[in-house]
Amino acid sequence: MSTVDRVRRWLYRVAAHQEGATAAEYALILALVAVVLISSLSALGAALNEKIRAIIDRIANAW
Repeated sequence: MSTVDRVRRWLYRVAAHQEGATAAEYALILALVAVVLISSLSALGAALNEKIRAIIDRIANAW
């Protein structure tokens, strides 16, 4: 059996094995969720920071 035949058989086995594809899909979904979560929390943190600074300024100016 030649190396090309071995590689071809290995590729057929990998292509037929669906668990690897499912794990890769879950990894991509997890990465996408992480990116969305990080960007959302960054935006929320910035908005919250502005609100807190506005409250602190109002308190400081009230005295």
